[in-house]
Amino acid sequence: MSGLVLKGGLVACPLTAKVVPRDLVIRDGRIAGDHGTDLPQRDISGHMVIAGLINAHTHGHANLNKGVADLWPLEFSLTHGGWMAAGRDAQMVYDSTLLGAWDMLSSGVTAVYDLVVGMPAPEPEHLHAVARAYHDAGLRAVIAPMVADIGFADSIPGLADALPAGRAKALTGTPQDPQTLLRRIDEAMGFDLPEGIVWGLAPTIPHQCTPEFLQGAADLARARGWRLHMHVAESRLQAEVARALWNASPVDRLHELGILGPDFTVGHAVWLERRDFATLARYGATIAHVPASNQRLGAGVAPLRMMLEEGVTVALATDGANSSDAMNMFEAMRHATNLSRLWETPARRWVGAAQAYGMATLGGAAAMGLAPATLAPGAPADLVCLSLQSPAFCPLNAPITQMVTAENGASVAHVFVAGREVLHAGRPTGFDPDALRARIAGFMPRLEANRADIRALAETTVPHVRRFLDNRRRPDLGFTRNLPCE
Repeated sequence: MSGLVLKGGLVACPLTAKVVPRDLVIRDGRIAGDHGTDLPQRDISGHMVIAGLINAHTHGHANLNKGVADLWPLEFSLTHGGWMAAGRDAQMVYDSTLLGAWDMLSSGVTAVYDLVVGMPAPEPEHLHAVARAYHDAGLRAVIAPMVADIGFADSIPGLADALPAGRAKALTGTPQDPQTLLRRIDEAMGFDLPEGIVWGLAPTIPHQCTPEFLQGAADLARARGWRLHMHVAESRLQAEVARALWNASPVDRLHELGILGPDFTVGHAVWLERRDFATLARYGATIAHVPASNQRLGAGVAPLRMMLEEGVTVALATDGANSSDAMNMFEAMRHATNLSRLWETPARRWVGAAQAYGMATLGGAAAMGLAPATLAPGAPADLVCLSLQSPAFCPLNAPITQMVTAENGASVAHVFVAGREVLHAGRPTGFDPDALRARIAGFMPRLEANRADIRALAETTVPHVRRFLDNRRRPDLGFTRNLPCE
């Protein structure tokens, strides 16, 4: 029987949002209700214990692309998507995933929903590398390959025609037979994963999937017990496309095709309406709210309070490094609370610190299908020890509020997943970050050379995509998620 007693700390329960002095007994990967007198003791006085944070939407393949996107709206990012995941061998995939794991562990994340690139179908050796990286880092993970049978350029009405000859095909690729593609996906994911890691499937965006493929993907996932995740109404253009193609919202379309359910997570959900959130709530679906990425991409301010009022379970997330750079869930909590106050609405409708903490823990557990780490007896021992000696907590007036408004990850001292310490005194226990940095520095020139031609093609295509976006007809949606021009 393995275990440990953490003595003398303050414990912040995400269910009650109360902070109380309490010893925590960890026994066989869970919080125990006894006193643990037979177990090793560790003094953590001067620390606050929080439930492990859960990053409910990111892209591990993007971790090597920090800083590449400055003035990119979402559609520019999709134009560049091909090269950002190209030219990598299995070792590069492993190191990219491990880099993100290190980033997340360092800011108190214990579980991650990773939508890894897999278009048109994932490569088995790359999926093995992703799983091995999360296992080595000690994180829980849902690995959900992003898949589609329609390319980006062909999925937007009029875009392919607006591009020079050959560019649309470069962005779209070869048309895929849905059933053949689904068989390839199933075969690629046909191996057992390490403990704590499970499969999901991420048909990337509704209009990049034919009805046959989307329904087949949902049927496959449910037959295999995998979770489902999609980007939905991330940008205004995506809401426009849904109306142009189906005269409906993307949620209406997903409802019509039978995709919604309690195993389904919607990423972003910026350009949805109240009735869409009511539909998602009725089916028990979860939303992964990604506030930093939405700002970075200029996608607009997601109506978080509206989601919550309609009864949707909301998780928090960072998105991938190319659209947020930081994998920092403290930042996600802070943005979630602050952005809720930009609407012209009474203060009682703002999202507070305790609610953000719940979304980053309990909400994330719902998205990933995990038992919530409530820090109560019987709960998984997924927890983070924050040093209260850092400036963020001096003076210690309101610990949870200060965690959300002032913490940046610098206070993260120890991280436990299933009772195993995976970060000790700020350093990972399962891998050597110095060796990881050296490996990445060693292969980056080769990686850049491998994808140089594809990157150059994307860079020369962006002006045409910009012209299309600037000149398109912008129908009145009846609502907006953007602030008016100054």
